[in-house]
Amino acid sequence: MKRKQVLEIMDKIDGRYIEEAQKAPKKMKKIPYWIGAVAAVLAVIICISSFFNTPVITADAIALPEAARVMEHPDLDDYNDRESYMADVGIWEAELNNRRTTRENAAISLSPFFTKSSAEFLTSQNNENALWSPINAYIGLSMLAELTDSDSRKEILDLFGVMDIETLRSQVSAVWESVYEDDRNEISTLANSLWLEDGLNFNQEAMDNLAYHYYASVYQCDLGNKSADKAIGEWLNKNTGGLLKNNTDNINLSPDTVLALYSTLFFQAKWSDEFDSKDNTDGIFHGADGNSNVTYMNKKLCQMYYYWHDDFSAVGLTLKNGSTMWFILPDEGKTPADILNIGAYGEMIATGSKEDGWQNKKYMKVNLSVPKFDVSSTLNLKEGLSRMGVTKVFDTESSDFTAITSDTPVYISAVNQSARVEIDEKGVKAATYIELPGAGAAQPPEEIIDFVLDRPFVFVISKGNLPLFTGVVNNL
Repeated sequence: MKRKQVLEIMDKIDGRYIEEAQKAPKKMKKIPYWIGAVAAVLAVIICISSFFNTPVITADAIALPEAARVMEHPDLDDYNDRESYMADVGIWEAELNNRRTTRENAAISLSPFFTKSSAEFLTSQNNENALWSPINAYIGLSMLAELTDSDSRKEILDLFGVMDIETLRSQVSAVWESVYEDDRNEISTLANSLWLEDGLNFNQEAMDNLAYHYYASVYQCDLGNKSADKAIGEWLNKNTGGLLKNNTDNINLSPDTVLALYSTLFFQAKWSDEFDSKDNTDGIFHGADGNSNVTYMNKKLCQMYYYWHDDFSAVGLTLKNGSTMWFILPDEGKTPADILNIGAYGEMIATGSKEDGWQNKKYMKVNLSVPKFDVSSTLNLKEGLSRMGVTKVFDTESSDFTAITSDTPVYISAVNQSARVEIDEKGVKAATYIELPGAGAAQPPEEIIDFVLDRPFVFVISKGNLPLFTGVVNNL
């Protein structure tokens, strides 16, 4: 990308959306079977609903996003002189540093939300496995803030620790652009969409803000009928790699729905150092509800960092292109709920790779045993969000959606997130979407340690210091 293109990208989005609405959407890359994937969907139904990228949609396009504003490193072969090349390298470096600084500031302000919300949504009283995507929820709820005003918006801004909508816009863009990746080593793609009821009056500026800052597509159609449900389901299915097909094939919006907001996150990557199936063993997983026979993937004498805390021990397995899957094993007598409520694991993930960060770590030889698993869950986030201070958008009397429409009173009827994570010898596979309708207390004494995930544990898939997925495996 050249300097002129960079400047053009910074211009305001304009009426080009109307023309773009007629173009066929880009096809998603075919995913090799050996790559693991993660997907998440957040849907907000506001008697309002959801967001994502799209197949062929039988709806009118109100606004469409441009390609990700991630500048490619200049290629010297494209230049006639070195001076112009170095000038564009300077622009590339400045853009990269600016986005990194904005993302890091966002991660700092979001840290309390990540840890508190994970404890809120993943702590189960009935020992079920639970998964969710903090980033997916963050982006989806940020879009919701864009649609609201007054106290309805302020509650969401307070949840994310930002003062105003302008700050939130810049942070969401930076996070989106940092998470987004689509190359041979990793696919980490996000998609957002807003669906409006036919005849609903809307604020075009608000639609353009969604397209520009949140990379969202906005459509208008007759919500609440089978045709609209099918179009939304196809959009969701396409943007979660088919991993959540059982959920996305059953979209059934109420005829009262006037807005539907959906956000997806699809992630897949190979381990940097793959497991060898020849080393697999059968063993017992001591689950919260009883023992089960599972297949363990094993690595002997791995040179890696071992982390510990008063209540847990942990290791991080790297994925190609730098992402990490963390496995966090509670100490004997502790549970995953204890780890989530204490929240120290969040600091470990955010600072573990820094020299001056997490101190309780040691580079050593680890005998690693990780169970193969494929777990999924669907969470209703409404009650948890209310306990965390987001209440106005759910109240028919006090909700304020005047930022998008002055028509009929609008409120949120549900906030649901579905997620699935699968790991095997080759890598990680997971998906999630969200729907909002209308172990060790002391340093390890030995140079070699066994790290065996044979009882309930917590896992986190992170990109940099941003947690993409967090889950609890209680039973297998």
